[in-house]
Formats: sequence, C-alpha cells, structure tokens
Amino acid sequence: MKNTLRKILKIITIILLPVSLQIFASNRNQTRTIKEVKVDHQSSDMYITDETVRRMVLNPQNKTEIGSLKINEIEKLLDNHAMIEKSEVFCTIDGILNVKIKQRQPLARFYEEGKFFYMDSQGKKMPLSDSFSARVPLVTGNIDKKTWENTYNLIKFIQNDEFLTKNITKINIKRNGEYEFDMRIVSFVVIWGDLEEMEQKKANLKAFYKQMEKSNTLNVYKIVNLKYSNQVVCTK
Repeated sequence: MKNTLRKILKIITIILLPVSLQIFASNRNQTRTIKEVKVDHQSSDMYITDETVRRMVLNPQNKTEIGSLKINEIEKLLDNHAMIEKSEVFCTIDGILNVKIKQRQPLARFYEEGKFFYMDSQGKKMPLSDSFSARVPLVTGNIDKKTWENTYNLIKFIQNDEFLTKNITKINIKRNGEYEFDMRIVSFVVIWGDLEEMEQKKANLKAFYKQMEKSNTLNVYKIVNLKYSNQVVCTK
C-alpha cells in the first residue's frame, strides 16, 4: 500500500513539477520590463520613422511590463496609421518588443486643387510623408471618380514594365478621359489616348524609341501620338 502511494506521489510530482516551473517562469516573464523596441519596416523606404513607431507603441517616460501589453490594441493602433498597411507585434522573453511594419506603397503623386497626395498600391488615397518622398510619376488634369479607377489600372500597367517606369515622369488626364505622358529623357509629349490596345501602344513606343536613338533624332519631335491603331504619328 505504501509503495503504491509512493508511486502515485512520484507520478504526481513528475507531472506537476514541470507545470509549476512553467507557471513560475511565465509569471516572472510577465513582470519583466520592456527593454527595447525593434522596428522592422520590411522596406528601404521610410514613410514612417522608427521613432514615430516607438512613440505609438510605448510611452518612453514610463517603464512597461510585458504582462501589461495589449498586443491586439497596439496592432490596431498601428494599422490605423496613414502610412501603415499592416503590422505585426510580438514580445520575446528577454524583454524585446518586435514591431514588423508593412508600409503603404505609393504608385503615383497626384496634384489636385493645390494639394498633393499619393495613390497607393491598393488604389487608395494616401497622404504625403514628412520623412520620405517617393520617386513616382506625377498625375495632373481631370481627376475624378470616373477617371480614378482607369488611372489606377494605367499606373499598374506602367509599373509592370521597366521601360515605362523608367521613362514616364508625368501623366496628364484630359477632359475626355484620355492620357498624355511627359518623358524623362526627351522633351516630347506622348499622346497615349484611352486604355484600349495598351500592349500594342507600348510596343510601338519602344520601337519608336529604339529607332530614334539609333538615328540620334529623339529630340527632333515634340509630339508622339499612339492613340491610333497600329501606328505612331509624330510631330516635329
């Protein structure tokens, strides 16, 4: 009987001891003070600074215990920031609060009624950043709800092509909803027209560039019109 009781107590001790140690360690960990906030932007562009993120998640004047952190609320606060698309926050046992930030990515800078703003990668309005200026094309002209989606599709098309991304610096939206481009290297205007046959227009523009570069005559033309099917109309 005594041997049986000893065996039972031994088994209970073997089971409870690790659990007790784990609870003790967990409670001890909860009372640790946050020593550092590490911010991972996951991008070389800094539309929101590390210091801004640190001020949002912790009060630098007060010591914060791990157990008092409300991770979900911190993530909601960060996700509501105008420069942040998504955040992930977690704390390690050594008192390091890790904050991963996926920033919103501008596709173009818009100018409308004396104000500048970005269009981001999801096709939404985004304010300019105080800490970083994106190298993206400027969009001007007839900006409204009707042209917004078409302009987003056009900008995504441009972004997916290295030649167009490198060379188009400005997009102007005409009153009839058609588009014109200013180019980086030369001074002519590209009349793009609507969003029909964009692959063909791109191919025509590349072929024109290549041919004019060979003859060193790119600067001769003032207007390059691509809006007509399967042809390039140039004006000197």
